[in-house]
Amino acid sequence: MNLFTYIIYFLHFYTLLVVEGFIAPSTSTTTCTTTTGTPTRHNILQPPKTVVIQRPSSSSLLTALKAKKKNKKPSNTNPIIATNRQARRNYEVITTFDAGISLLGSEIKAIRDGKMNLRDGFVRPDKVGRGMSLYNVHIGKHTTGDYFNHEERRVRPLLLRSEECRKLRKEVEIKGMTIVPLKAFLNEKNLVKIQIGLCRGKNVRDKRDAIKEREMKRDTDRMMKSFRV
Repeated sequence: MNLFTYIIYFLHFYTLLVVEGFIAPSTSTTTCTTTTGTPTRHNILQPPKTVVIQRPSSSSLLTALKAKKKNKKPSNTNPIIATNRQARRNYEVITTFDAGISLLGSEIKAIRDGKMNLRDGFVRPDKVGRGMSLYNVHIGKHTTGDYFNHEERRVRPLLLRSEECRKLRKEVEIKGMTIVPLKAFLNEKNLVKIQIGLCRGKNVRDKRDAIKEREMKRDTDRMMKSFRV
């Protein structure tokens, strides 16, 4: 036998002794990389350490997305189309109701162009008492389609519940209240709504008292603003 076969036999015998535990393994160290990608120094026979990364489940991701959506603030909800400034000046508003309105296609296009005026408008109950109608509200004609355009001051029916219509009719007929449109706005579904108010007329003295209160509040707000640091 030559030298090469002796070396092979020696190495085989040495590995058997190491496996059985008769000889301690050598303390030589090498540099290797774990599954996480960072280099570590350990023994040759010691297996590398594995790091288990737990991925979030689909349910936890959905709950996190829902929480983010809830925390978002709504941007510009119920944009106002038109307001009746003289209503609160000439009347004392007692209660308010949000009513739908029956409109034509040309009227909706004109309203979106800003051609609606609630200044001279008022609301009356029907003869039967099951509905309400909006009178004397000006909606300008749309620029296109002269043949299919609408009347500017036509009577427009309001959409209210029967209980609300009965209540308003009693207040108007018995107590002599008036119903005035306060503002027109778009709701969440992008539909036109009219806010009507059950009002009581103001006399000259009430108007003067309201002007005094408004001026006093303005002066106090101005003084508080000047004293702020």
